[in-house]
Amino acid sequence: MEKVTQVLLNLINRQFACTCLLCECTLQGELLCSGCQLDLPYLYQQHTCNQCRLDIESLSNYCGHCLHQPPAFARSYIPYQYRYPLDNLILNFKYNRHLTSGKLLAGLLADYLRHCAQEDDSWQMPDLIIPAPMHWLRRWQRGFNQADILAFAAARELSIPVASRLIQRRQKTPAQKELTRDERQKNLRNAFYISPQNQRQIAGKRIALVDDVVTTTATVRELSKLLMTTGAIEVQVWALARTM
Repeated sequence: MEKVTQVLLNLINRQFACTCLLCECTLQGELLCSGCQLDLPYLYQQHTCNQCRLDIESLSNYCGHCLHQPPAFARSYIPYQYRYPLDNLILNFKYNRHLTSGKLLAGLLADYLRHCAQEDDSWQMPDLIIPAPMHWLRRWQRGFNQADILAFAAARELSIPVASRLIQRRQKTPAQKELTRDERQKNLRNAFYISPQNQRQIAGKRIALVDDVVTTTATVRELSKLLMTTGAIEVQVWALARTM
């Protein structure tokens, strides 16, 4: 499956847009013009929870949910809010198979992570990157797992290995986007599995868990809890956008 993902990435890299993906102005090989880059909903302008990156108005460094129900992951690296115009790019990539949007999004996340690795004093380089798994039927229907694309782009930028098959999604659960927070958590119980053989590759490792959008944190909470139970020493969440 990793070879299939690499082939898809190579295909994406051979596509060149002659217009900005958002405003359609003429460009010389770039995917976004400078004006549309400035219009992206950056999170650095917000006061956010240190752990899950939720926008908070209090002086606390943590949101109420992380204070009362601490997740197993240590912290999150997420550069954008999930809103216009970034949401359109993500939706086009995931559901319309717009590979050029996928190339742009993967590059945006990889650039942000490279900046964090160079400038953030609290940065701890992971030993392994794991994309959030997708059930095989949903992957077959979509043609790819968007988390794989983002993970491999980050791996190339930071020279960290990727393991896209260590966690299996053994249940085809209803789509998370239609559910409440409590329903999402119930929906994901026992949905993921790590074989005894794969557990040995996780034990003692610092893991970066990659997904495209974090909404209620239900998915990354369940996955990070599983990884920590399996023997990981730390789990970080890397995602492109956070729903506020």
